[in-house]
Amino acid sequence: MQDPDAFSPRPDVPWALVLLVVWCAVEGTIFAFALRPTMSELLADLTGVTVNPIALVVVLWFFLTVIIAGSFACIQVLNEAIAARQIGNIVQMVLVQIAVAMFQVLFLYRELVDQITPWLAQGGITLSVGSTLGLAFFAWVGVRGMTWYLFGRTGAPALIAVLNRPAGMHRSL
Repeated sequence: MQDPDAFSPRPDVPWALVLLVVWCAVEGTIFAFALRPTMSELLADLTGVTVNPIALVVVLWFFLTVIIAGSFACIQVLNEAIAARQIGNIVQMVLVQIAVAMFQVLFLYRELVDQITPWLAQGGITLSVGSTLGLAFFAWVGVRGMTWYLFGRTGAPALIAVLNRPAGMHRSL
């Protein structure tokens, strides 16, 4: 039986890698701005000093972009472990993906849902903690699924290959 995905268009690897990196940067930007008020307040409470908002956004952006790109790398490793039927790697990557999903849902996607809560309240909809986390989880699954289907499945192996190349190796122009 043929792969049901065999007829869907697949972008060339370089374009998929560029799209994946750009997507991670865009998602990192969105989350950096969504998390800035919370992180600014938290850091001010912990240190007693008001943090420079621009520096905070830059640090958050870099950190979140790396985490999001790592999430796609984890999905690719899980995909390869399933294809090779490596039970140990499958279990390990499932645990890593659960940890990544929990972090992203609790700290990133929940913040986005919290940002739309006032808008929902105007429509008469109030969200409990469970419904907020549920909506954040479904948003995470939807975004990861969409990006994986569009360019992640082709871009993630290229991203891993770029990260795994030996130090000092570069292409000459």
